[in-house]
Amino acid sequence: MLSFAVLVITVSVIFQILASLFDLKTGEIPEGVNYGYVFLVLAISAVDAFSSADASLLIDTIIMGAAFFAVGFMLFYLGQWGGGDVKLMAGIGGSMGYLAHVGSIPQAAVFPFYVTYFVNMGFIAFPYVLIYGLILGIGNKRTGKEFLACFGNRKIQAFLVLSLTPSIAAVVFNLYQIAVLYLLIPPLVIAALYLKAVEKTALQDEVAVSELREGDVVAQDLYAGTEKIASRRDIEGFSSEDLAKVKKLAEEQKIPGKIMIKRGIKFAPVLFLSYVTVIFIGNFMEMAFRAFA
Repeated sequence: MLSFAVLVITVSVIFQILASLFDLKTGEIPEGVNYGYVFLVLAISAVDAFSSADASLLIDTIIMGAAFFAVGFMLFYLGQWGGGDVKLMAGIGGSMGYLAHVGSIPQAAVFPFYVTYFVNMGFIAFPYVLIYGLILGIGNKRTGKEFLACFGNRKIQAFLVLSLTPSIAAVVFNLYQIAVLYLLIPPLVIAALYLKAVEKTALQDEVAVSELREGDVVAQDLYAGTEKIASRRDIEGFSSEDLAKVKKLAEEQKIPGKIMIKRGIKFAPVLFLSYVTVIFIGNFMEMAFRAFA
């Protein structure tokens, strides 16, 4: 059983490193990397389930893979992730479902492993995305204007005030260490507002139809008259057939010659680092509470 667990971890590390390298270099994760990762995790789990006569091994792998994929798809639907990240999550979830079943993931005192993954992701993603967003935003004049404009919204003003409530409540109950930790909430809210401004202004490109590539996802639904040609919710993006159709429609002037496409943050390295910290370190939130206690 241990050898199968080591094999799953090894496969996961190799494929996630490959995905991260491709993502950083090209902004895309090849289909072969994602599908190969998912296939190998399922294959290893199936072999172990058969050899140990424990079908729940494979069931846990499939269920957790599907659950992680669903979370990834939700973030894609909200415009935060690219399609490659969603598929990578299926392999990550499947491998963690298997490893948890065989006892190869350290059990946190409070959080189950699947919560620990997202907790650790939050700790890793915040500085990564903030620095990434700052680099993109600095070179885009529209980002600063969009960011400052959001502070004129009364709902956002009220939300910022409310973000101070947990820290104030902790002080009232003499929980000073936790109050300090809660003071991180307002900066996190402000950072989220900035990143939303970056998404609107710096993570969308106007591209000539002739320069579109397979896998590109439109920033807004594309219509030719009343017919929807491409959806911003399409995880796969343009296929070769889609590109041929879109180019023909552009030539016929039924759609614009240039369209806006999404440029997501290269997030695969964060997914990889979140994975290895869960497997080899533990829950960052519990560590933070112990440090402040």
